[in-house]
Amino acid sequence: MKKLFAVCLIAFAFTMSSRAAGIEFFHGTWAEGVAKAKAENKKIFIDFFTEWCGPCLNMALTVFPQPEVGEAYNKDFVCMKIDAEKGEGVDLARKYQVRSYPSYIFVDPATEEMIHRSGGNKPMIDFINDTKGALDPKQSSIYLDSKYASGDYDADFLMSYIRGKKTSGRRNQLQDFNKLISMGCKLTDRNTWEIFNECVTGFDNPYIKQVSDNYSEFCSLFGKEAVDSKLAKETQYASPEYIAALCDFQGKDYNIKVARMSRLFAENKTDEAWDYVDQLLADTTIDQNDLVSRLAFYTRFNPTYRDPDLTFEQLVRKIRYTRYVAYNNYDRDDAQPHYNYALALEYLWARAQKEGKQLPADFFDTPKFGKQEYSNRHPLLKQKPRRK
Repeated sequence: MKKLFAVCLIAFAFTMSSRAAGIEFFHGTWAEGVAKAKAENKKIFIDFFTEWCGPCLNMALTVFPQPEVGEAYNKDFVCMKIDAEKGEGVDLARKYQVRSYPSYIFVDPATEEMIHRSGGNKPMIDFINDTKGALDPKQSSIYLDSKYASGDYDADFLMSYIRGKKTSGRRNQLQDFNKLISMGCKLTDRNTWEIFNECVTGFDNPYIKQVSDNYSEFCSLFGKEAVDSKLAKETQYASPEYIAALCDFQGKDYNIKVARMSRLFAENKTDEAWDYVDQLLADTTIDQNDLVSRLAFYTRFNPTYRDPDLTFEQLVRKIRYTRYVAYNNYDRDDAQPHYNYALALEYLWARAQKEGKQLPADFFDTPKFGKQEYSNRHPLLKQKPRRK
């Protein structure tokens, strides 16, 4: 019995380690990869990257290692990482017309012809959905692009095309969504709404106002939560006046407040902006976690760009908010706020020495707002009791 248990444990550990591996890349030559794919009756997936490409590195570190991604790719593809600027990668990138990075090229090993193209820094679900374009000819970018170019298609095809382009990395499908509406589809149809919800971004279109003007109808059709979520998401970068003119939806007041803050920063009214930030930090009605993510943009530090233009007093004040973001960021995979804080402190110390300034006595006091200690521990998470 013990022997059986040990065998099962080893098998389970092996299974889990393989699941945790994510994509298993083959590191042989192109000819060897083609031969391997033929022998295993698989297609070829190529991640074309360069050493200087930030999105390439992000995908390699955060998406490729995911177990779900490994399950989707390892089963049907021989996966290869190819540097487009080195060795045989130069000719292969030219052959498959790679012009941006990362580019994802799917190839039939029998002909070495491309069967599907995608690319970009994207969410895991979109990257997994890329496999459908390589395995289903009717979802291939080659087929979709060819049929779209012919102009001979119906609304069902256009919906597939829009979704395919969204998966491939095109962020906003407004132009083709307009075509969909011109073909007789209505925003009140569920299929059309789903395309709008997934693939049309931003507020600079007539559909956000249509939803606002007919808010009750859309809520009854698709649910208040879904409608509010769409309106809040797409208006988060709109002007306060634009948002105020819309219907009342969950998140409207918050978006107006953040838009006012953003305008003050955009107009270089820095002191007014930080005064307004103080009001937001004291506002118990707003989502402080989301505010932290919004503030992260304005508390970034770059000692070679605009920060040298700040007076020492303005610098001190900015760093107080940089600290707030670092203290109240609970995403342990996001190092940027902590890097900004460390960089800011280093820069402040250098400026203090250079200008003969003293750091304010209260600078390292307990923060007035938010978390009072510097750690990644969420304030709702209790400490594990010590064993006696």
